[in-house]
Amino acid sequence: MPRQRKRQRRGSAGLIIAAVLVIGLPLLGWAGVNALTRDDTGDDSVAADDDSRTDAAGEASRGEATGSFEIAQAARDTVNACVDRLAAGDAYVASAGVGIGHWGEHVQARTDMLNGTIAQEDMKAIWKRTRLSGPDDVAQATAALEAYEALPGCGDLATLEDAPDNVLDQAAACLERETAMTTAVAASTAGLQDWANHLNAMAAHADGEMTAAAAQDLWVASWEAAPANIGAYNDAHALLVAASACE
Repeated sequence: MPRQRKRQRRGSAGLIIAAVLVIGLPLLGWAGVNALTRDDTGDDSVAADDDSRTDAAGEASRGEATGSFEIAQAARDTVNACVDRLAAGDAYVASAGVGIGHWGEHVQARTDMLNGTIAQEDMKAIWKRTRLSGPDDVAQATAALEAYEALPGCGDLATLEDAPDNVLDQAAACLERETAMTTAVAASTAGLQDWANHLNAMAAHADGEMTAAAAQDLWVASWEAAPANIGAYNDAHALLVAASACE
């Protein structure tokens, strides 16, 4: 009997040990899961940091791209403003050219009559035709000049930096044309002013505000001086035509 009890105790102890081992397996399993969870949490944190750095780099890259786009767009806007300005300048030079052309015919008619290449009646016919066109010549050119002067100049093109090469090339062409335009506008204004002055003198004589002798003396002086400004306009216009396009 005692031996049998001892065996039973040993058997019970074996069962208890086995039970402990069996029960311990889930504990080890949970510990392993917890360990893996802690490892995964660590990896996720590192990955999150990497993602944050990647996102930050992306944002910086996008910021640089946005900044570059804004610089390029601002440069294009500056060029476009100059394009508008010079287009208005072209319109003024062309309009002034109509009046200066009539003034040139008016002056040349006297030259041709004195040289005997046309009759006095032909001279007077040219004078009448050009004189009647004169007021519209001056009015239209004056309006065109005001439109030109109302637009900002092209000086900002010289300060462009970090713009795309093609925009900088456009800016250089526009600056070259602006130089020619400035000369052409000045010559247009001088030539047109001579025509306006003579028209005013003729109107003053017609209204009795000037004697015939005074009007004749003024006319001869204007006729002698006229070729200088007419020639300057023609030369400046030719240079403008040959200048680089601003577009």
